[in-house]
Amino acid sequence: MNKVEQIFVEEALERGGLLLYTREIALKFVKECRNENIHLLGIDGFFLIDNSTQPSMADSIDFSSLFFEGDVYKKAIDFLEKRPIGMFFEIICE
Repeated sequence: MNKVEQIFVEEALERGGLLLYTREIALKFVKECRNENIHLLGIDGFFLIDNSTQPSMADSIDFSSLFFEGDVYKKAIDFLEKRPIGMFFEIICE
């Protein structure tokens, strides 16, 4: 677990072995990764319905490709800001 993950672990909701964050916390997480120069690999969006955790491919983004160009952190922040408030996110980073 990297430094940022350690900072935010208490803010996470654990579901099915995943650490999920609200949009607000996910935005703070990404900004802290930028501050600490921790590379983001991707963000996966989920809807939590009763006892079910529904992944949403339309609300997920992959930064691990060698073909990805640009500011990963800006792209991640823009991506999260466009997602519904009620969603939860898993953030994959180095």
